[in-house]
Parts: sequence; C-alpha cells; structure tokens
Amino acid sequence: MPLQITTTKPIIQINTTNGQMNIRQPKGEQNIETTMPRVKIESEKPRVIIDQYQCFAESGLKNYLDLEKQAAMLGYQRVLEGIARIVEDGNRMAQIENGMPPAIPELAEKNAWEEFDYNIDIIPKSRPKIDVEGSLNIDWELGKVNIDYKTNRPIINFQRGKVEIYLKQKPSIEIRYVDVKI
Repeated sequence: MPLQITTTKPIIQINTTNGQMNIRQPKGEQNIETTMPRVKIESEKPRVIIDQYQCFAESGLKNYLDLEKQAAMLGYQRVLEGIARIVEDGNRMAQIENGMPPAIPELAEKNAWEEFDYNIDIIPKSRPKIDVEGSLNIDWELGKVNIDYKTNRPIINFQRGKVEIYLKQKPSIEIRYVDVKI
C-alpha cells in the first residue's frame, strides 16, 4: 500500500525584548558650618622691681627720715651710757670717804683713753629684693564644626524584558494514498 505522508514541522517563533536597568546615583548634599576658635590674650608687660634700700642702708646711704631715727637712737644710747658712766664715777668718788685709795687719778686715767674697736666687715650683708610684676591672661573659645549631610537614594529605572513565544506555523500531517495504477 503506497502511502504518502507529508508532515509540516511546527515553527515556534520566540521574540525577546531585553530588560533594561538604568541606575543613577545623585550626589549627597553636604553643608558644613564652622565657627572659628577665638583667643583673647590680655597681658601686662613684666616689670622687674629691684629694692636695694636695705643694701644701701647697711652701707650708710639712707634717706633723711631713717638717718634722723638712727641719730636719735644713737644719741639716746650715748646719753644713757654717759649717765651710767657719771653714776659709776660718782659712786667711785663716794668711796674715797671709806678709805679707798684716791679715785681722781684712777678716773683721770680711765677717761683719758678711749677704746676703739676696729673690725673689718663686708657690706652689704643683705641681698636686694627682686620682684617681678606682670600678668598674662589667655581666654579661648573652642571653634565648632556642624556637618549636615543628606544622602540621596539611587534612582533606578527598570523595564522588564519580554519573551513572547508563539506558534508561527502549525504542525500538520498529511497522509495520502497514492495508487499508481489508478
């Protein structure tokens, strides 16, 4: 039996559209505010004060008030010493009545010679007083930095891709009987 079979294959058509993604990242926004530090300096220039009065006074160089006080004290001391010497001499003269040897030559010899005490000394003995006056005041304020930062989200555009599948040609089968005799 002669049969003729003709087949048509199916044709599948696939159409694709590619997906697209576009990402854009905007920059962040930054704002910086600064306050500068401040320094305030107040100063008084240093002064060196040297007081040599005590050194000069020990050397005999005094002001008139101190010289007057010293002379008054020295005079008062000499007056007291003189009174003590006169009283002592008077008491010695009074002893003549008690049969003591003559006091006048003895007192004359004693008062004829004055004893001096010589001594070597180094002046001045005190150090000068040295003071330093002056001041330095430093006031400062810290500076500030304020940073404000705003982030921006990314902008994403996305298109989905497509895949379309369809049958372009249907399959078919054709069967025929072929008779050569007929």
